[in-house]
Amino acid sequence: MDIRTLCARGAGGADSASRPVTPPIVASSTYTFDSQAGVEDYYAAGRGYHYSRYDNPTVRAAEGFLAAIEGGEEAVLFSSGMAAITTTLLALARTGRKRIASQRCIYGGTANVLSHVLPDLGIQTDWIEDDELADVSPRRLERASVLYLETPTNPRLGIVDLRKAAAVAREAGAVSVVDSTFGTPAFQRPLAMGIDVVVHSATKYLGGHADLTAGGVVGGKAVVAGIAKLRRSLGGILDPFQAFLLHRGMQTLPVRMEAHARGASAVALGLEGHPAIARVLWPGLPSHPDHELAKRQMTGFGGMVTLDLRGGEAAAFRLHDRVRLFTRAASLGGVGSLVSLPSKTSHRHQTDEERKKAGVTPGMARLSIGLEAPEDLVEDLRSALA
Repeated sequence: MDIRTLCARGAGGADSASRPVTPPIVASSTYTFDSQAGVEDYYAAGRGYHYSRYDNPTVRAAEGFLAAIEGGEEAVLFSSGMAAITTTLLALARTGRKRIASQRCIYGGTANVLSHVLPDLGIQTDWIEDDELADVSPRRLERASVLYLETPTNPRLGIVDLRKAAAVAREAGAVSVVDSTFGTPAFQRPLAMGIDVVVHSATKYLGGHADLTAGGVVGGKAVVAGIAKLRRSLGGILDPFQAFLLHRGMQTLPVRMEAHARGASAVALGLEGHPAIARVLWPGLPSHPDHELAKRQMTGFGGMVTLDLRGGEAAAFRLHDRVRLFTRAASLGGVGSLVSLPSKTSHRHQTDEERKKAGVTPGMARLSIGLEAPEDLVEDLRSALA
């Protein structure tokens, strides 16, 4: 089925004898059994529920929904996007091959975990620079258990050739993992292109209303089972109420993404060539270096636009402080438009050298285009730049 149909129908269902249209919020922390035989059956076959750190009916309904729209066999939900990413990397970094190969330009929080947290656990990262990524070979990954990617990238909105990356990882014996937060299942399907695991900060577009914090992992049954097992031990499962909000948010994902993309197109086209802006980055622009690749593997170009201002940090500060319709806040993907400066928010804790290698400049302003009238957003930005 078309993703619009899947989302409107609320794929995933509800685990309830009363068969409600909307999955209910099951707030119970624990579940009863009729006998010890029932307990043994739970542990042997995984039927039913035992404890909400392990599983929860509301969470499971949202997991089924996410798996359906992403085209995966299984999904697991977490209390945040970073919980999803870190648990996935810990589960996949195998003993004897405890290395991760990662592209350089990724979300700053993930880069921080790879650079400064996992090494303390004996897991090292081999960084793949942007100019290497298109031609990376299986030999380059021979020591890695995971190839970690992000597309579109945060904040430069670069596009990774997922089919090629998946093939290289497979030949090298590495598990390919892609953060598809910016693309969403509405605009790209990494699993259909051969990627093994997709991760999301569901806080963003999947939830869509800036009222929840969540993360998701989708893939085949075998690989997701290992990640789910570690989630059970580490305790990062999503709260039932947050799962309820996420399920509701995913029902409108396609129509919201279409509106976000229309607004982003208007902003990108309306500001390209502005004398105060060195570069407008949006994959839908023909001037974007990865535009042709984005056209091949995406059905839409997303709702994020990044401006690189000629005046550097001072110019970025002025734009940030002068806008009236854009809310000055971190995060993205909600109904209201947001502005943030990557060097001072998402990539703040990286060194100047790390940001330079990732292509994050002091003059960058990242715009999350909301559902306002696009012409109002363009006028707001032009006024702030004047």
